[in-house]
Amino acid sequence: MTSEQAQRLTELTARLSEHLMSAAICADELRNVLGAAPDGHAIHRGRSKHANPARHRPLVDESTLSVRWNGHTCPLGHTILFRLAARLARQPNQYITADQLLSDVWDGGVKSPGTIRSAVRHLRERLSSAGMGDIAAAIQGTDGRYGLILDGAT
Repeated sequence: MTSEQAQRLTELTARLSEHLMSAAICADELRNVLGAAPDGHAIHRGRSKHANPARHRPLVDESTLSVRWNGHTCPLGHTILFRLAARLARQPNQYITADQLLSDVWDGGVKSPGTIRSAVRHLRERLSSAGMGDIAAAIQGTDGRYGLILDGAT
Protein backbone atom coordinates (compact mmCIF):
# COMPACT_ATOMS: atom_id res chain seq x y z
CA MET A 1 0.00 0.00 0.00
CA THR A 2 1.37 3.39 -0.94
CA SER A 3 1.49 6.29 1.48
CA GLU A 4 -1.18 8.06 -0.59
CA GLN A 5 -3.47 5.05 -0.31
CA ALA A 6 -2.85 4.82 3.42
CA GLN A 7 -3.65 8.53 3.85
CA ARG A 8 -6.85 8.18 1.79
CA LEU A 9 -7.87 5.10 3.80
CA THR A 10 -7.34 7.06 7.03
CA GLU A 11 -9.45 9.95 5.73
CA LEU A 12 -12.27 7.66 4.58
CA THR A 13 -12.25 5.78 7.89
CA ALA A 14 -12.58 9.04 9.82
CA ARG A 15 -15.45 10.19 7.59
CA LEU A 16 -17.22 6.84 7.94
CA SER A 17 -16.82 6.96 11.71
CA GLU A 18 -18.33 10.45 11.80
CA HIS A 19 -21.28 9.43 9.62
CA LEU A 20 -21.96 6.30 11.68
CA MET A 21 -21.92 8.40 14.85
CA SER A 22 -24.38 10.83 13.26
CA ALA A 23 -26.64 7.95 12.21
CA ALA A 24 -26.62 6.53 15.75
CA ILE A 25 -27.49 9.93 17.21
CA CYS A 26 -30.33 10.35 14.71
CA ALA A 27 -31.64 6.88 15.57
CA ASP A 28 -31.65 7.78 19.28
CA GLU A 29 -33.50 11.02 18.53
CA LEU A 30 -36.07 9.12 16.45
CA ARG A 31 -36.63 6.68 19.31
CA ASN A 32 -37.13 9.62 21.68
CA VAL A 33 -39.62 11.27 19.32
CA LEU A 34 -41.50 8.02 18.80
CA GLY A 35 -41.43 7.20 22.52
CA ALA A 36 -39.51 3.96 22.23
CA ALA A 37 -36.48 2.88 24.19
CA PRO A 38 -33.45 1.29 22.46
CA ASP A 39 -34.85 -2.15 23.31
CA GLY A 40 -38.07 -1.32 21.42
CA HIS A 41 -40.27 -0.94 24.52
CA ALA A 42 -42.22 2.23 25.23
CA ILE A 43 -40.57 4.84 27.42
CA HIS A 44 -42.59 5.28 30.60
CA ARG A 45 -43.18 8.56 32.37
CA GLY A 46 -40.52 9.35 34.92
CA ARG A 47 -37.84 7.74 32.85
CA SER A 48 -34.95 9.83 31.55
CA LYS A 49 -35.57 11.71 28.30
CA HIS A 50 -32.55 9.93 26.88
CA ALA A 51 -32.63 6.19 27.31
CA ASN A 52 -28.87 5.94 26.95
CA PRO A 53 -27.26 9.22 28.08
CA ALA A 54 -23.75 7.98 27.34
CA ARG A 55 -24.67 7.88 23.63
CA HIS A 56 -26.31 11.32 23.70
CA ARG A 57 -23.77 13.66 22.19
CA PRO A 58 -23.82 16.68 19.94
CA LEU A 59 -24.51 16.11 16.28
CA VAL A 60 -21.79 17.61 14.11
CA ASP A 61 -23.59 18.06 10.80
CA GLU A 62 -21.26 18.17 7.80
CA SER A 63 -24.07 19.11 5.43
CA THR A 64 -24.83 22.36 7.30
CA LEU A 65 -21.39 22.79 8.93
CA SER A 66 -23.06 23.19 12.29
CA VAL A 67 -23.35 21.59 15.71
CA ARG A 68 -26.75 20.57 17.08
CA TRP A 69 -27.47 19.82 20.73
CA ASN A 70 -30.72 19.67 22.71
CA GLY A 71 -32.73 21.64 20.18
CA HIS A 72 -30.09 24.32 19.55
CA THR A 73 -28.00 24.77 16.43
CA CYS A 74 -24.66 26.56 16.18
CA PRO A 75 -23.54 27.22 12.60
CA LEU A 76 -19.75 27.21 12.40
CA GLY A 77 -19.17 27.19 8.65
CA HIS A 78 -16.14 25.73 6.96
CA THR A 79 -13.77 26.75 9.75
CA ILE A 80 -11.19 25.42 12.15
CA LEU A 81 -13.87 25.66 14.86
CA PHE A 82 -16.06 23.21 12.95
CA ARG A 83 -13.16 20.81 12.44
CA LEU A 84 -12.25 21.07 16.13
CA ALA A 85 -15.84 20.40 17.23
CA ALA A 86 -16.06 17.42 14.87
CA ARG A 87 -12.78 15.97 16.14
CA LEU A 88 -13.72 16.32 19.81
CA ALA A 89 -17.22 14.91 19.22
CA ARG A 90 -15.79 11.90 17.40
CA GLN A 91 -14.41 10.57 20.70
CA PRO A 92 -16.44 12.04 23.56
CA ASN A 93 -15.28 11.42 27.11
CA GLN A 94 -11.72 10.88 25.91
CA TYR A 95 -8.84 13.31 26.03
CA ILE A 96 -6.93 13.90 22.81
CA THR A 97 -3.32 15.07 22.84
CA ALA A 98 -2.42 18.48 21.48
CA ASP A 99 -0.18 16.81 18.90
CA GLN A 100 -3.07 14.67 17.67
CA LEU A 101 -5.37 17.70 17.46
CA LEU A 102 -2.74 19.67 15.56
CA SER A 103 -2.43 16.79 13.13
CA ASP A 104 -6.17 16.11 12.73
CA VAL A 105 -7.61 19.63 12.82
CA TRP A 106 -4.77 21.76 11.49
CA ASP A 107 -3.29 19.04 9.23
CA GLY A 108 0.00 19.41 11.07
CA GLY A 109 0.51 22.91 9.67
CA VAL A 110 0.45 24.62 13.07
CA LYS A 111 2.72 23.66 15.94
CA SER A 112 1.66 26.03 18.73
CA PRO A 113 -0.35 24.79 21.72
CA GLY A 114 -1.54 28.40 22.07
CA THR A 115 -3.37 27.98 18.78
CA ILE A 116 -5.41 25.14 20.28
CA ARG A 117 -6.18 27.11 23.45
CA SER A 118 -7.38 30.04 21.38
CA ALA A 119 -9.56 27.87 19.13
CA VAL A 120 -11.07 26.08 22.14
CA ARG A 121 -11.88 29.44 23.75
CA HIS A 122 -13.55 30.68 20.54
CA LEU A 123 -15.48 27.43 20.10
CA ARG A 124 -16.76 27.65 23.68
CA GLU A 125 -17.86 31.26 23.06
CA ARG A 126 -19.70 30.36 19.86
CA LEU A 127 -21.45 27.38 21.45
CA SER A 128 -22.42 29.41 24.51
CA SER A 129 -23.85 32.22 22.40
CA ALA A 130 -25.97 29.62 20.57
CA GLY A 131 -27.52 28.43 23.85
CA MET A 132 -25.20 25.45 24.29
CA GLY A 133 -23.37 26.53 27.43
CA ASP A 134 -23.41 22.98 28.80
CA ILE A 135 -21.55 21.62 25.78
CA ALA A 136 -19.18 24.60 25.83
CA ALA A 137 -18.35 23.80 29.45
CA ALA A 138 -17.89 20.13 28.53
CA ILE A 139 -14.90 21.03 26.34
CA GLN A 140 -12.13 20.56 28.84
CA GLY A 141 -8.37 20.75 28.68
CA THR A 142 -5.72 19.43 31.00
CA ASP A 143 -1.98 18.84 30.64
CA GLY A 144 -1.96 19.59 26.92
CA ARG A 145 -4.90 17.29 26.21
CA TYR A 146 -8.46 18.27 25.28
CA GLY A 147 -11.74 16.43 25.32
CA LEU A 148 -15.49 16.74 25.09
CA ILE A 149 -16.31 15.34 28.52
CA LEU A 150 -20.05 14.64 28.49
CA ASP A 151 -20.35 12.83 31.82
CA GLY A 152 -23.00 14.89 33.54
CA ALA A 153 -23.94 17.02 30.50
CA THR A 154 -27.61 16.87 29.55
